[in-house]
Amino acid sequence: MQLAGGYLAAPPTPVELRLMGRFSVLCDGREVSETAFQGRKVRTLLRVLATRQGRFVPNDVLAEAVWTQRPPASPAANLQVLVNRARRAIGRAELIRTGPGGYTLAGPPECVVDTEVLLAALVAAERLAGSAALAAYRSALAGVAEPLPEEAYADWAQPYRTKVFQARQLAWERAAFLAVEQGEPALAVQYAAEAAAAEPLREAAALALVRALAAAGDRAAALEEFDRYRRAVVDELGIEPSAAATDVQRMVLATGEVSPAGFGLLRFVGRDEVVGAILSGLTGGVVRVAGRSGTGKSRVLEAVGAAVPAIDLAAYWAERDEPYSLVRTLLRRLFISDPSSWQALPRRLGSALAHLVPELDAPPTAFDAETRNALVAEAARRLLDAAPQRVVIVDDLQWADPSSLGLLGSLAGRRGGPAFVVAYRPDELTADTKQLLRRLPGPPATSLGGLTRSALAELVDDPGLVAALAADTDRTPMAVGEVLRVLHAEGLVRMDPGSGRWRTVASAPRALVALAERARHVGRNGQRRAIADRAAAHDGPAATALSLLSLLGREASARTVGAAAELSETAALGALDELAAAGLARLGEHGWRTTHDMVGEVVVADLSDGTRARLHARLAGVLEQEGGESAEQARHWRGAGDGARAAEACARAAARALDQVADAEAERLAGAGLADCAPDHPVRVRLLEARAQARRRHGDIGAARDDLRAALAACSGGPRRATLLAQLASLDSGADDLRRAAELAELALVEAGDNDPARAAALEVASVIDMNLDRPARAETRAAEALARYTRAGDSRGAARVLDAQAMARFLHGNIAAAVDELDRAAHLFESSGDLVHAVTPRSTCGHGRVLLDRAAEGLADTERALDVARTLGHPEGETYALWHRAEASAALGRSAPALTDGRAALAIAQRLGHRGWTATAWRAIGIAQQSAGDLPAALEAFRESLRLSTNLDLFGCWAAARAALVCVALGRLDEAAPLVAQARAAGPALGQHEARWAAAALAVARGDARAAEVVSEATQAARAADARIYLPPLAELALRFEMGLH
Repeated sequence: MQLAGGYLAAPPTPVELRLMGRFSVLCDGREVSETAFQGRKVRTLLRVLATRQGRFVPNDVLAEAVWTQRPPASPAANLQVLVNRARRAIGRAELIRTGPGGYTLAGPPECVVDTEVLLAALVAAERLAGSAALAAYRSALAGVAEPLPEEAYADWAQPYRTKVFQARQLAWERAAFLAVEQGEPALAVQYAAEAAAAEPLREAAALALVRALAAAGDRAAALEEFDRYRRAVVDELGIEPSAAATDVQRMVLATGEVSPAGFGLLRFVGRDEVVGAILSGLTGGVVRVAGRSGTGKSRVLEAVGAAVPAIDLAAYWAERDEPYSLVRTLLRRLFISDPSSWQALPRRLGSALAHLVPELDAPPTAFDAETRNALVAEAARRLLDAAPQRVVIVDDLQWADPSSLGLLGSLAGRRGGPAFVVAYRPDELTADTKQLLRRLPGPPATSLGGLTRSALAELVDDPGLVAALAADTDRTPMAVGEVLRVLHAEGLVRMDPGSGRWRTVASAPRALVALAERARHVGRNGQRRAIADRAAAHDGPAATALSLLSLLGREASARTVGAAAELSETAALGALDELAAAGLARLGEHGWRTTHDMVGEVVVADLSDGTRARLHARLAGVLEQEGGESAEQARHWRGAGDGARAAEACARAAARALDQVADAEAERLAGAGLADCAPDHPVRVRLLEARAQARRRHGDIGAARDDLRAALAACSGGPRRATLLAQLASLDSGADDLRRAAELAELALVEAGDNDPARAAALEVASVIDMNLDRPARAETRAAEALARYTRAGDSRGAARVLDAQAMARFLHGNIAAAVDELDRAAHLFESSGDLVHAVTPRSTCGHGRVLLDRAAEGLADTERALDVARTLGHPEGETYALWHRAEASAALGRSAPALTDGRAALAIAQRLGHRGWTATAWRAIGIAQQSAGDLPAALEAFRESLRLSTNLDLFGCWAAARAALVCVALGRLDEAAPLVAQARAAGPALGQHEARWAAAALAVARGDARAAEVVSEATQAARAADARIYLPPLAELALRFEMGLH
């Protein structure tokens, strides 16, 4: 049997770490002596790793735990020494794996930790019912002891000790309840006594003992235990026991018996066919599961996850504006499932991931956002492809943040990648999510509705109750569960531990009719009313905690809830335990949340306006102190009625989203902030500017222009106004309103004054406009000043942009040597600033330029460098661009075979992308490779195909026509060559005219034209003036042939 966490019930594994009771390590059943570890710190190190088994632990965390007073000068080196000692002592070096700046302890089956075995066993027991559950708890709790007693006061150990203590506590309480149900009162008293002794102020534990003692027939002891609990909470907490606790006391006084506590989890029934269909559809792409709230989507996904190896994640409504929040969860799940896979990633990919998953290690490389996003996408693809048998399960896709949605869309449905299962509420899908779901391959969506009558009969053994549930509820698991929960609380139904079905307590026909009528009444009132009634049964701290969890809409720590509720953490945990016992809250992986989203929706809807605003304000303040996400702070300030603070938080969140190239989130946040703030509030300018930038990047130019104009109207002057004017000028120049753009650029220069960043940005825009208005001298002057100011301000990316634009202009105008130097410098600046996406083009073009300078070996190195970056980024456009250039470099070096391979690879990518320009250049690369190999007919076919694709692409068309003409001349087909030469000479920039002149010279020599020598001379002089030295040898050969009359 396999338990949660990957632990196997059998057979025993070679290495076991025991954290309960005295710490020990067993290898093949024999304990490793303490002296073998050569010191206390080695054992501490092992304990830290064991509490985080299978997860990467950074060096700084380990050092803080091992050296509590004064760390050594070089913690990493000293940790390496301790790790080596631990490996030698255990005798299996592979169990402690080295990661990026830290270590991880291998998981099962190589190594087991007793506390992890306990936790996994308790999770497995929680999913069982009746006698099977009790047997599982009996096995798991046998021999349980205090975890990490040696570290009882160590800060690093407290979270893990608390986790084990809480799991053990809940297990004792449920085991006691099950033992009463199964007729084993003595065992129930044993478990309940343990629970009450561990948590004497915990109501659930005290009542478990009261019930167990009553079931054992000791009524006096039961009442005495209740009195002890009441005195304790009054003395210690200053509160009275809850109404539910008093009801238990009253029942013991009246009858000496109590009904079993706790409703538990509704059995999973009626969905076997759905689960089977999902599993069958995994080979056909992406499986979609649609269902409104309460239909049991999450339980279906749990069943799928139990049947196949899976990575499960869920989106949260509260995190829908936090860029990459869902992807961050995916990456963490991947790391936990296979820590070693991260070590196989290239350094760049690992560094980029550390920005999203900080626990990996501090990133040694700073990337610009666009590059980082590309690297993260490529890393996620590689990590998923490393284990394609795993299924990625995504719950509540309707709440996915747009950035994660886009990345998941690129990962899902790929050939050779893992299968995806996504669940969502169809009535809450955004337009983007609907579009994604339509685009992804896979079978039609599986829609979840209500349970069938036969499924209801699997839950309930009374036909009348089944009929009532079928007729007066929507038969969704949530609605059915709420009705049964009410009937159970009223003592009308009980779970039969043998069959797992709910049975009626009374047997008289009249009582059965009344039970069915009560069920119909509850069902007609609706599940939301039932939830509201359950919530209303709680007051004081528990009610406040429930309201706070509902407003948060995500998992939150007890510390956060306590701070917002103005409670100590202990008191907050007590309130949360009360809610958990009532089935209103549960403890998840990262904190507490409501048991279902519907619970939160109902609670929030029932809050008064004043209470809701007050709690929103408390949460906003706590999140601000904790450094929480600005988008979440904005939501709570908005709920508190503080529009100004909400707008400020939105501006911070929008700016952060823009920095992450999360444009959809940025636009949405900026729009929300604009709705929050007054028309004259200063933050309005920042919000309008942020929204304009987001709109511009996704192509909504008109709306971006409107936002910038509105921002200008609200901005008095100075550098910020200059920046806005420069952005507006750039938009207008792109819309071909160059005169208006030039006027705006001049105004921006005036407003910028001598402020380096603002003036540099204005000069950059103005130089481009001047270039387009055919004012090269002023464009050159302004570009030079912009470059100097960017350099002085330390803005390497701004400097790289200016250099790149200048270099490409020079390259196209035929000044090859100067352009190569500037391209090299621009590429270097992009690379050093971490902007690798924009480094590919200048680096590869620099390599192409070196080929034209007749320095093909250097050019080959540059193109290979660009190709490596493009492939690391998963950037197909950059890859096909660099492959074309590498093919030309290889051909220039006489390596026609690799040139042809690269050309064909470039063609395959370009055709897949549907990029006409890169398809044309790929055919050029193929033609040059075949020309180099001497296969002239094939070369001509390739060049003609390139020419066909080059309509309105002057440079590529000029090149293709010239190369086709050269091949026609070589084949002696001069009549075909003539129009091709004319076409090449008629269009194309100076860069392309070198090959056009070469083709014209070749045709003139072949014909024996009287002007042939002159044509060859003109081509040679032009190539020499532009440093296009690769054309000089063939032109010299043509001149020699003409002189010797060889034509």
